[in-house]
Amino acid sequence: MVTTNKDIEEFNHMLDNMEKDDRGPSDLEKRIEDLMRISLSHQNLNADLRKEVMFYKKKCEHFEYMYNQLKKEKEALHSKGQSMLNEFRNKGDV
Repeated sequence: MVTTNKDIEEFNHMLDNMEKDDRGPSDLEKRIEDLMRISLSHQNLNADLRKEVMFYKKKCEHFEYMYNQLKKEKEALHSKGQSMLNEFRNKGDV
């Protein structure tokens, strides 16, 4: 999990608020607001991570396709070279 400086500041702020022990009638409402804010930041972070994963997945698919194309080209060149060599051997040039 990637933790940003903003997340660290929010966490430290939350810890500071917990240490003050200023509990009152709206304590639960404040805690719910804090948790909702944290949940929203986690949802945004999760969305960003999903986008990044999709980007790298597509990039990986592209490189896999390129690898397969290069492999086919290498095999074609190898077989072409072998056939040319066999042809020269059959003629007696080599």
